Amino acid sequence: MKITRFVPSVLFGENAFDDLNAWIDKLYPNPQQYTVFVVDAVHRTTGLLQRLRPAPQDLVLEFDAPSHEPKTSDVDALRDRIVAEKGSELPRVVVGIGGGSSMDVAKAISVMLTNPGSSADYQGWDLVKHRGVPKIAVPTLSGTGAEATRTAVLTGPVKKLGINSDYSMYDHALLDPKLIETVPEEQEFFTGMDNYIHCVEASHGSAMNALGRPFALAAKASVENFFLKEKNYADFMVGSYFGGSSIANSSVGVCHALSYGIAFILGYRHGLANCIVFNQLEEFYGEDVRTFKAMVERHHIELPTGVTKDVTPEQYEKMISLTYMLERDLVSTFGPEFKKALPPEKILELYGKM
Repeated sequence: MKITRFVPSVLFGENAFDDLNAWIDKLYPNPQQYTVFVVDAVHRTTGLLQRLRPAPQDLVLEFDAPSHEPKTSDVDALRDRIVAEKGSELPRVVVGIGGGSSMDVAKAISVMLTNPGSSADYQGWDLVKHRGVPKIAVPTLSGTGAEATRTAVLTGPVKKLGINSDYSMYDHALLDPKLIETVPEEQEFFTGMDNYIHCVEASHGSAMNALGRPFALAAKASVENFFLKEKNYADFMVGSYFGGSSIANSSVGVCHALSYGIAFILGYRHGLANCIVFNQLEEFYGEDVRTFKAMVERHHIELPTGVTKDVTPEQYEKMISLTYMLERDLVSTFGPEFKKALPPEKILELYGKM
């Protein structure tokens, strides 16, 4: 039985961020308890950190998203810091403020405060045993959909794979379009393409259901409108939320499966890795790849070339293994016999074009 999942409540509107503390008090009316804020370190300089107004008992944890994507070791270290300062007392809520990386770290901390061991133990599908601490997403980038998905993508010691669980979904999301208006253009483009690509994959895949499909199509249209017609930040932010909602009820596809090797082995960030791969997938996604290339050209984006030219045979073997690790997504794309449609030599051929 497939149960459709969506974030239960959303606070939306320009300057909604100013209502964050009041919303927390309304949702979780115990001001003696503490709140954990996980904030993207970029907001040291944007002024958003200064607008936060934490209470004396609250914890504000910075995640250095500009320097690297989240690792299981980052999550474990932040969880351990909370426990060291607060003991067994749980926070009333964890708030993730930033892009996909910071929101994913906050998701993972939420479940690691109530589940034993390392976050690396939960990289996979439905491995989390206990409900996490309640959590609120406050995206300051749009496109990843992390505010609405059930996945916290982490790089572990041996793999890049999400904690993918109903328990890792946010309970609430605060969407303030003013927070995304000053994002650098290139970063805005790559996060927007992340949304576009996962909506293309979801809408083409067999894992999509009738309830999730309209969200994917609306999100995809919002990205096309934003980058090919007019920049409307409210629509763009809603499109990110819709895209995440579609993925929470479907799967991504071959682009994401291939991109994990580019990210894990070669160190490219998630949105850029997806673009490098998607640029070579016209045989699978046809018109959508041509539209993607039109957006790249219009915004004068120069995608890296020759990224795999120095990859060793051993690294290629690992990249193939990482691709096949996204089995659910490949089944959605090709069916249960996905290795016939995407054998190792086909993976090597595609990587060779990059």
